This record gives sequence, structure tokens and C-alpha cells, in this order.
Amino acid sequence: MKYTRRTFIKSGLVVTAGIPLLQGCVLSNNKDARDELFELFRDPPGTSKPFVRWWWNGDKLSAGEILRELDVMKEAGIGGVEINPIAFPGGDDLGIPSMTWLSPEWIEMVKVALKGADERGIICDIIVGSGWPFGGEFLQPEEQTQLLTLAAQKVNGPGLVSLKTEDLLKEASPQVASKFKGAYSELYSLHLAPVEMSAFAPARNLPFEKGSETIAAEIPEGEHILYALVKVVGFQSVIHGAPGAAGPVLNHYNQVAVEKFLNRMSDGLFPAIKGLKGFRAMFCDSMELEGANWCHDFPEEFRRRRGYDVEPYLPFILYRVGHMGHAVEGGAATLLSGDAKEEVDRVRYDFFVTCMDVMRDRFLRPYTQWCNKHHFKSRVQAYGREFHPLEASLEVDIPECETWLWFADGEKRRDLAQQPAYTNVNKFVASAARLSGKKIVSCEEVTNTGAVFNATLERIKVVGDQSNLSGVTHSILHGFNYSPPEAPFPGWIRYGSFFNERNPWWAYFKLWAAYKARLSTVFQETEAFADIAVMHPLADMWTKHGTQRDPFPGLHYPKYQYKVWEAIHQNGNSCDYISENIIQRGKSGKGFLTCNTRKYHTLILLETESIQPATATALAEFVKNGGKLIFVGKEPYQSPGWKDHRENDARVKQTIDGMKQSFPSQVFSVAAPGDDMIEWFRGVQQQCGILPYLHIDAPSPYVSQIRHRTKDRDFFFIANCNTMQQIALNVRFPEAGDRQPWIWDAETGEKYPYPSCDGGDELHVSLYPASSLLIVFEKETAREPAPAAPDENAPGMELHGWKVRMEHINGQVEEQETDVPVDLSADPATQAFAGYLFYTKQLDDTETGNYLDLGRVYGVSEVTVNGEALGCRWYGRHLYRLPELPATAGRREIQVKVATTVGNYLKSSPDNQTGQNWTRHQPWQPVGIAGPVRLL
Repeated sequence: MKYTRRTFIKSGLVVTAGIPLLQGCVLSNNKDARDELFELFRDPPGTSKPFVRWWWNGDKLSAGEILRELDVMKEAGIGGVEINPIAFPGGDDLGIPSMTWLSPEWIEMVKVALKGADERGIICDIIVGSGWPFGGEFLQPEEQTQLLTLAAQKVNGPGLVSLKTEDLLKEASPQVASKFKGAYSELYSLHLAPVEMSAFAPARNLPFEKGSETIAAEIPEGEHILYALVKVVGFQSVIHGAPGAAGPVLNHYNQVAVEKFLNRMSDGLFPAIKGLKGFRAMFCDSMELEGANWCHDFPEEFRRRRGYDVEPYLPFILYRVGHMGHAVEGGAATLLSGDAKEEVDRVRYDFFVTCMDVMRDRFLRPYTQWCNKHHFKSRVQAYGREFHPLEASLEVDIPECETWLWFADGEKRRDLAQQPAYTNVNKFVASAARLSGKKIVSCEEVTNTGAVFNATLERIKVVGDQSNLSGVTHSILHGFNYSPPEAPFPGWIRYGSFFNERNPWWAYFKLWAAYKARLSTVFQETEAFADIAVMHPLADMWTKHGTQRDPFPGLHYPKYQYKVWEAIHQNGNSCDYISENIIQRGKSGKGFLTCNTRKYHTLILLETESIQPATATALAEFVKNGGKLIFVGKEPYQSPGWKDHRENDARVKQTIDGMKQSFPSQVFSVAAPGDDMIEWFRGVQQQCGILPYLHIDAPSPYVSQIRHRTKDRDFFFIANCNTMQQIALNVRFPEAGDRQPWIWDAETGEKYPYPSCDGGDELHVSLYPASSLLIVFEKETAREPAPAAPDENAPGMELHGWKVRMEHINGQVEEQETDVPVDLSADPATQAFAGYLFYTKQLDDTETGNYLDLGRVYGVSEVTVNGEALGCRWYGRHLYRLPELPATAGRREIQVKVATTVGNYLKSSPDNQTGQNWTRHQPWQPVGIAGPVRLL
């Protein structure tokens, strides 16, 4: 039927994660009125709602403002806050003084926040201390972070070389981003080594008088490398520490210092909040320890744990430390080859593993024990050079990872298929949570330091979707700034995506929050499925290159290592990461490796050459019991570490060779991937007989999926991270059985039979830009599904002749006319606009259709026809079903309201220092409707 001006059909339109449905046409035939999971989905609990990192900027606090901001967050659908005292970010502080961490007045503000949050149903976490990593002005020198580093130079003999201690200390000084001015250094030892070495021999110790300004060293004939080992104490300052918890960083390798630091908070704060609801969890932020590697008894700990002395090797495994603990390239060093290189490499592995072990035993475990002792949970970002990227998260109650909102340059947006929003640690952290039976996988989400003031709700959605695909079930947004309304616009801004009531799109934030909360409910209340386990060659990487600074490692080893899990999911399987210790503790039987509640039919080892003998034995047992083992690129033939390595190497090689000979149909060697990861893993599936639970006809690098389960339901979350392109897939669900596919609409909390489903196990999945689907297979009988809306490429009539009213956030109002709406940033006269745009168009008798398609929209849109609201669209396709109008309606006026970001305005405001700090180097962002606007 063709609709004219007198025969519009009156019906709302719900754009359900990429499939528009007619609201009200279909009702779920819910036989079980007490479907607890679906009821939680419809009305999510506070634990599922997004939390925010609540930056208490400069601790310039008042009770009234704390309560006002809690009201703002409650109204926006925020379920929890992480109280996070942090340094004042600059700008007009309104003359408000800073409170000191743990002072009586500061504690009173915490009590106000706890009581106010409880009254509003908001959950509270709190960071331990302020900023990151842990530290404070009160730390004694022996409690401060320590680093053993070096300076090196070539020297020639024979002769006497005179060295200034000051020069050696200066050369070895770590080039860290956040230096503590009170740091001090001392010469630890002095060594002389050959320029080249093929068989290891310890460097010659050179005697010196500690504390002397000048050192005279007798050098024998020839060219040598002189190594000066330097111990640096208190070299790093807390990043953005607020008063009372700034100053030097804590030595996390010193358990006495760790417990003293923690008890300072529990002794000062916890008695004062007795009787209040208290905190859910105590939070430990990024472990950016800038290469810290030492404590007073490290040599003894190494000897106890590894069985030999590390001191002779220190000149060859240490390095000058640069930003974030990276090695400073260049400089003099002994050229190692042959047996010497192998020996030093193996000791390097043992050194870093010892650092991780000490950190686990003296910081991570005591931290969780301290939290639990006081009836709180531990929440930790347990990764970095000093932590095992997977196993560290086994030790905490709520493991946390990071997902970033990278800068988006208008239409030239960062390709989220090539550079995803989730970081490399997400899959490690999520896997650790699943392996230890935890449902909460927390994430510092939408971390934004490059697109501040230019984050859109659409971009936030896509970033959040990718976060969920990486295994996240609990979002803690980065972040909400404590900022009184009296502060000059844009307020006090530490970081973030301007989650603030002064943001034009803030009124719509609750729509995303509800969407996110419903997804989190499903992911927290169901079991994440994985049938494949992937092991990274961590031992080889640590041996050859050392540990990495996660979540932004300087090296990917192999270069494709973090693309493998993506290809597995894009081809219809799911995976966890796994480690050697997990494999050793697992049980093999009936074709599976069972680790706690996880079961894997296939293990994939990525270019792994070194494994422990016990791991080789466990792999052989897995294969013997019917499991599939895949070696990618390389296969294990040796063990890591130095002690007894020849015996251990032989055991590994013998076990692997014997396994391959005895079970050739269970052990596969496949080539390392090239550029096309999706095609590579599809080939692995075929070569190794891996059956996907989703058969996807033409996988796209922009589309991925995860699977969750309950006893009688399967949940498939499928998302398109391309914000510009619609993607269509044909997907078969072999395990559907007699169950029917439904859409659980995370935006509305309703459920609908899947459109165009003929009752088989194959579905046509059409994903509009930035859209997602939650497809649920269940036994509930579906009624006739709703019709789908027209395709993006459907023919239509472009609308011309628009009036535009521009209501700027600075109070200015301007009106203009335009033939067709265009991106306002393209015109210097309008590129600085921020606020609300109102596009008005009177339809004539020839302009008819069923739908209004706004084309590309940069912002959030709302549409009214003759004053009747048709809803809003905050991401993806801005498509509206037009209402039926009575024959006597006369006029037909369409009005489109668009809420924008504020980045362009701040970029154009040279006197706004806060705005300029963040937008000066950002390009102009598209604003408003770019169209084409069409009737379909």
C-alpha cells in the first residue's frame, strides 16, 4: 500500500539493535510469568547498571554538591560510583580549599557520599589512596618504590679510569613520566665485562668505597664494558595524587610496607563509617610502576625460588629504564652469543618470573586478604610488567580491564576492526574470571584522553559493545567529574567523555545506560561459553624480550597474538586464554580439558617453543583422552628458565615427540597466519575439524559475537563496530534444536520473535551501522514476527527546503534556511556550533512515504510530526516510522531536533583554557544532519 498525506499508518517504531520492528504488533507469549532472568532483563538491578569513576577533583568538596551529583547520576541510570580522590585538574577552583585524604573533614564527606548513595540505591566502591599507583607523602624511604638499573660505558686498558659517582647516577636515572623530587640513588656495584661473550663468565667485580664522589678503577689491557649497577629509591611519584596521598610510590615488593599502607586507610576511615552500608569493593588502579623491580631481600628471594644466585647475571639482564619501564635503546653493552646468550636469556626469564611471584605474594594476595578482612571485595587492574597477565586476576574478587575510546577524526574514524577499543588485557582478565568461577568482569570503560568533549553516544555504544565482546560484564565509566555548577563552563575536567549534565546529549545518556544495564544483566546472570583455549608464548617472550607494559605492550609476540581470539569468534567459535599452570591443574577426559567449570575440546599454542615439563605431560594426557592440540607456526621443544634446563629440555622434547607419534590424528601443526586472520582461522577449522556453533557464510572483520548459556537458553550477542556501513550475514545455528529465535531488545526491555524466521536454524542477520543484536534461542512459542523496515538502499525521495534554528549553548540563537541539511563543521561560519539544532520542513502533497530516513546524523535526533513525538535515535540508522494523519490534518510539519557534542565550540574558544587543553589538537568534528534526508 502506498501511503499519502491522508493515509499514514499510525504506529511507533522500535529500532531493535539493527532490526526495526513495529512496536505493538507482537507480544511475547510468556508461559512462565515468573521468568526471573527476563524480569531482571526488563528491570535491571543496580549491580548491572553502569558505574562511574567519580573523580573528586582536588577533594574540593561539599556535602550539598556530593548529594546533588548523586541525584544527577541516579536520574541518568547510573548504578554505582567509585569514589576517586584525585589532583585538581586546573581552572577556576572557586576559592574552595582542598581537603586532605583521611582528614576528619574528608572522612565526613565520604560518610555523606555513602549515606546519600544508599538512600538513592547507588552502590559505592572507593579507590585506596589517590591517583595511581599507591603511595603518599607519609612513606618512609624503606617503604618507597625501588629500582635496580645501570649505567654502562666502554673503557680501554691498561690504565686507571676515574669515574664520577654523580655522572654514573645521573646516567642511570630512570626517565619516568612522574618523577618524585625526593628520590635518591646509590651505587650498588661496579663490574667489568668483555665487549663480546660466547660462553658465560661472571663480570669482574670492581671494588669501590660507597659514598665517595670519585671512583678509580684499574682496567686491564683491552676493550671492556664497565657496568655500574645503581639502586634508585622513591624514583616515582603518585600520578595525580590528591593532598594526603601524593608523593612517592609504595614499594609493592615489600609486604610490611604494603600492609602498613593499607592499614593507614582502614585504621583512619573504617571505624568512622561503621553503621553505614559501606563499600562494595576497594579499588586498585593501574599498576604503572615504571619498571620497579627491587626490594631489600630480592637476591635472597630469587635464590630461594629459583635455586641459584642472580647477582652474577645482573649486569646482563638489567637495562636503563625509560618511560613506563621500557628499556632505553642504545648504550654500551656486552654482545652475547652462543651459550652465553642462551644462559642470560634463561636467567632473564627467571628474574621476571621472580618479580611476578614476589608481587603476587607480597602485594596482590595481602591486598585481597585485607579487603576481605574488612568485609569488602578487592577490585584490581592486575596487569603490567610485574604481573602474569592472566594468573594475577585469579587472585582478586573483581578483576578489571580497560576499554578505550580512541580519537575519532570525523569521517576518517579510527577503524575499530583494525584498532579495537578493548585493550590486549581484556581477554586475559575475562578468561581468568571465568576460570576462577567469577561472573563479574569489570572494566574501566570508555577511557578517553584523546576525544574529550567529542565523544558521541554512538561512539560510546560501539566502544561498549566491543568491551562486551571481549568478555566484560560490568562497566565502570571513565568517568564523572565532581564539578559544581558554578564552575565556569565546561567545569572541572580531569579526563573523560564529558559525562555531565552540561553536555547537550546528557538527557539521552539514560537510554544508553538502560541498554548497557540489560546486556550486563544477561552476561552476569548466565554462563559465558568457550570451547577453545589459546595459550600465548609468554615464556618465550619473557626469555627473549622481557615482560611487557600491559595494556599497551611495546611488543606483540608473535605480532598477530591478539588477533587470534578475534578470528575465532568471527568464525563462530568462542575461546578463553589459558596458561601453563591452568593446563597443569586441569583434568583431561572424553575429549575435553576441564578447568574448574570451563571445558575445551581444542587447545591452540601460538608459536610456543618453551614450556615446562609438567605442561608437556598435561598436553600429552589431553591428547591421549581425545582432545585436539594445535601448534601454530612453531612447536615446543625446550623448557624455560636456567636451573636443570638440559634435563627439562629433554623431557619436553621427548614428551612432545612421543605425543605426535602416538596420536597423529589429534595433534596438528598449522602455518602462522598472514594478514587475513578470518580466512586463516577458517582454514584451521577445516584442517583440524573444528565445528563452529555459528556457521557464518561470509564473516566480516567488523562483526563479532559471543555466546552465553543457561540450562535451557542460548544467548548470542552479535555487534557491528562499523559506524558507517550496514552488514548482512547469513548465520546458521546448528544447536538450535526445537527452540525458537527471539530478539531480547536491550533498549526497551521487550522481546520479539526474530523477523523473517521460517522455523529453521538459519537466520538472515542484518546489522545497521553501530548496531547489535541479542538473539535468544528458547522453547517459548513465537507468534507471527513483525515486519522489518526498509533497507538502507531502498529507493526514496530526498527532502528539500529546510529551516534550521540553532540554539547555541552560549545562549546565541540563529535561524537560516538551507536546501538540504549539511554538516555544519564544513562551513567556518557554523563549525563552532554546539547545542541544539531544530530542522523544520513542511511536506507538500507530492512528498509521501511511510518512513523518514535522516541519513547520516552527527548527534542524537528526535522527530516530531505535527507536534507528535516519534521518539529519538542515538546511534546508527536514524529511521522513523511516520504516523497516520487524519484526512483533515491539513499541514504536515516535520521537526527534527539534534543534540551535538561541545568539542568544536571549545576548540574555537581560545580563552577557555580547559577546553583548549583537550581540543586544541583535535580536528573539527562533523555536526548535525549530513543526510540525505529521505522519505521511504
